[in-house]
Amino acid sequence: MEHWKPTPEQQSNLDTHGYYIARGVLSREQATELRGIIKNQVLLPEPDGRPDADPMDPMGNSPEERAARFRKLGNYCITSPLIWHTAHCSEAIITMARHFLGNNVVLKFNSVFVKPAKTGSATPWHQDNGLWRDGETEPFNWWMALDPATKANGCLQFIPGSHKGEIVTHVLYEDSIHGELPRDLVTERLAEQPAEHIELEPGDIVAWHSSLWHYSPPNTSDQSRIGIAGVYTTPELIAKRNRNWPNYRWCLKDGQLCTDFPPEPYPVDESIQHEPPGPFPKADAA
Repeated sequence: MEHWKPTPEQQSNLDTHGYYIARGVLSREQATELRGIIKNQVLLPEPDGRPDADPMDPMGNSPEERAARFRKLGNYCITSPLIWHTAHCSEAIITMARHFLGNNVVLKFNSVFVKPAKTGSATPWHQDNGLWRDGETEPFNWWMALDPATKANGCLQFIPGSHKGEIVTHVLYEDSIHGELPRDLVTERLAEQPAEHIELEPGDIVAWHSSLWHYSPPNTSDQSRIGIAGVYTTPELIAKRNRNWPNYRWCLKDGQLCTDFPPEPYPVDESIQHEPPGPFPKADAA
């Protein structure tokens, strides 16, 4: 594998703002092919992975309504050979992860994020490690656009520099879809530092620090927005901090790309597992 390193501009942006963008990691044709696989999967009555229903979706059963049903397909990407080899375990992306994590890279999280035109809902402000609650700050996190991601159709937003702070306790409101940053803190932070909108073309990637505050708004436009995401870790970090996540898969072992499919699970030592955290506290009790 070739060695990759960020450009001076990418490294500067990662250090100061908490993220960088890599353009054209996949070709537009490759991105379109992956998008087609996902669209076909979403049309099925029972998609693979762990479908996460969109609270804005009418949940009808026609093909058109099924296409608007889900906001996320969790852990789907390790079940699709083309997505696995083209994205999550591709040389193009693993060379980036290798720069930050070394010669042994394990996939920790993978997902498809779907924001259908008109019905795609928001993902609340959060830190990734605020949701994981396992103490990790090192992993390499990325999101790839398969459709154009724009302000109009709900692209990611980051609060630049927020990765330099602590991991904030996430809470649940009555209308929360998962744990989120306390909304009063978000309002205060945005008054100090406006969010940056991450507009991407198909095949572009944004990668960020696990503590960076981020969000995506509803999609009220006529253009759908599909993206895929991945998070990597290492055997050392797993042994040091992690509990037994079900998604662990080898991507890079001793500097060699893992090309087998299905992806090889990473075996977790039962003796080092940490107890999973309890429920997120309610906002009014935090």
